[in-house]
Amino acid sequence: MLFPAYDPAVLIRDVNDSNETVENQCLRARHAADVADRSARAAEESAITAQKAAVAHSAIQAEHPRRRAPLPRQASFALTTVAMDGVACYFAAQTLDGSQDATFVWTVLFLAVLAGGEVAMDFYRDHSQRAWRALIGLTGTFVTLLGVLRFWYLVTIGTAGVVPAIVGAGLFTVATGGFLAVGYRALRAAETAQAWRARREARYARRAARIAHAIADHDARERDRLIDAYLAQVRRVVLKTCPVEQQRVIESAVREHLSGGRT
Repeated sequence: MLFPAYDPAVLIRDVNDSNETVENQCLRARHAADVADRSARAAEESAITAQKAAVAHSAIQAEHPRRRAPLPRQASFALTTVAMDGVACYFAAQTLDGSQDATFVWTVLFLAVLAGGEVAMDFYRDHSQRAWRALIGLTGTFVTLLGVLRFWYLVTIGTAGVVPAIVGAGLFTVATGGFLAVGYRALRAAETAQAWRARREARYARRAARIAHAIADHDARERDRLIDAYLAQVRRVVLKTCPVEQQRVIESAVREHLSGGRT
C-alpha cells in the first residue's frame, strides 16, 4: 500500500518541478498515452466490424453452400469460353455476305448472344425452372442455326463436297456447345453477387482491422518508450526518498497513472 506522500500525482508534480525538460518529457508521455488509448479503441472497433462482416458473409454464403468459387474469376473463365467460340462465330458471320466490318459486327453479336445465354441460364436456374428450360431450348436452337450458317459457308468455299462441310460444321457446332456448357458450369460454381459483395466487405474489414491493430501496437510501444524514459527520472527521486520495498510499487503506480490505466 502506498503512503500518502508517495501518491503518484504528487510524485510526478515534484519530479516535473525539478526540471522543465523532465516536465516536457512527462507531457509527451501523457500525450502518447492518449494517442495509444485512441488507437486501441479504434483497433477494438475495427475488430468488431470485421467480425460482423465475417458473420454477414457466412450467413449469405450459407444460402448457396455449393456456390463458393470467386465470382470475378469464374466470370472471367466463362468469358474466355465465349471468346474461344470467336472463330466459329466468324465463319458463321461470313455466310451473311457482308463487308469485313459487317462480318466483325455479326461475330460480336453472335458472341454476345452466347454470353447472354450463359448468364441468363445461370440466373433463371435459381429463379424460374420454366424460363430456364425455355432458355436451354432457345440457346440450343441458336447454336444449331450457327452450325447451319457454318455449313453453308463451308459448302460455298469448300472443294471437297457436302460431307466434309457437314463434318466441319458439326465439329464447330459441338465445340460451340461444349464451350457454352463449360462456361455455364463455371457460372454455376461462382458465388452470388450478394455473396461476392459481402466477401469483399469482409476482406476490406479484416484488412482495416489488421492495419488498426498494427497502428495500436506501434502507438503502445511509443507510449511505453516515453514512459520508460520518464521513469528513469522518477527512479532517481524514488531511490533517495522511498523505502526499497516501496520503489517498484511506486514506479508501477506512476506508470499506470501516466498511461491512463492502460499498460
